[in-house]
Amino acid sequence: MEDFEIYQLAGQVLGTLTRELNDGIYAKLGGELSIGWREGRKFGAYASSSADPAAPIRHSITIYYELVRQVWRDAEGLCEFLRSIPEGTDVDRLYDFYGNREKLPTCFEEGEHVKNIFVAAITWVFFHELGHLMQEHGVIRAEFGSTAEGPGLAADIQDFEASGDDVLVGREAVVSHATELAADFEAMNFYVVELIRHVSDPTFVPVEARTEVLAGLVYLMLCGLSLVFFRFNGAKPLAPSAVVEGSHPNPLTRLEINLPQIHENLDSKLMRAICSHEMDRKGLVMLGGKAALSATLYWTMTTTESRQFDDRFMLRGILTNPTVLEYLQPIVACWDEMLPRVLELRRFGAPTGVMTFTNAFRHRIAEVIPWGQGSEGASQAGVASTSLRP
Repeated sequence: MEDFEIYQLAGQVLGTLTRELNDGIYAKLGGELSIGWREGRKFGAYASSSADPAAPIRHSITIYYELVRQVWRDAEGLCEFLRSIPEGTDVDRLYDFYGNREKLPTCFEEGEHVKNIFVAAITWVFFHELGHLMQEHGVIRAEFGSTAEGPGLAADIQDFEASGDDVLVGREAVVSHATELAADFEAMNFYVVELIRHVSDPTFVPVEARTEVLAGLVYLMLCGLSLVFFRFNGAKPLAPSAVVEGSHPNPLTRLEINLPQIHENLDSKLMRAICSHEMDRKGLVMLGGKAALSATLYWTMTTTESRQFDDRFMLRGILTNPTVLEYLQPIVACWDEMLPRVLELRRFGAPTGVMTFTNAFRHRIAEVIPWGQGSEGASQAGVASTSLRP
């Protein structure tokens, strides 16, 4: 597909989402959501809101053309890479852990794989920016972060590759990280709701094929999401740090937090009531792990300097990493402080879209032993799927 065709497809997909939101939610609130496009070799997007939360809603999401172009090219590269893995090789046998060596869903035609990954990834990015706007994170950052910017400037929320982040420190960094994770949470909730809405429509997929198609779409979505975060991260693995600094969390840490949320949402009583499917929690976790493996193999073997599989990019579950748990301590405390104001400013959205932490998770991060002794060694990566939930 030529670049201009990629831009046209992205415009159709995100333009439709924008119109639907305007005709529904924003019309009821007497507000407006607009989408804009920007040139420049930046893999990013940003959200803008009026600085006055009491005024009528005027929200805007701007996407860089480079982001959608690169997402398509990464999806294209991933699918070509997975199809080229020789049968019986060590790389091929890695998939035995997940029950079969199928690397791309057979319920879709070959040409649909790239498109589904692309649509899922850019839709999630759009919803992430919408999450910032839903919770008025510009206002939140101005009120709770020690920034030198005025509230008008703080109403713009920038999301770019990690190498371009501002080097924030202290309180300002903690507030920024907390709101990024909160926007991720809103995005995943929004995405799952839209996904369930589509697969529950019998004109979209027959009931008897629902579970297979849903599993295929989830797998491709998680491949796409992984590629987005790998692209934000870059070619070198970032060692997790307990220090909160910069404007965004470590992209790989964000990915580890996001993957379990889709398991939680799809396995919830509410979603199962709306869309009955036959995937259990173990199956969902395995599906996520398989998607992450596929993206990691592609990224490390085609992008890194060594062009070899690098397990430092593999996800292991946040509960097994005491450094990440220590990093999350001030994030959780800061979110607790900001949450009442967030709920006051949040004028639409399902309750399940607001980031919350279970008591078990709070206890786990409070009791972490930084040097890795004690319970850290006994933790299992799969536990992470039940520790963060809406």
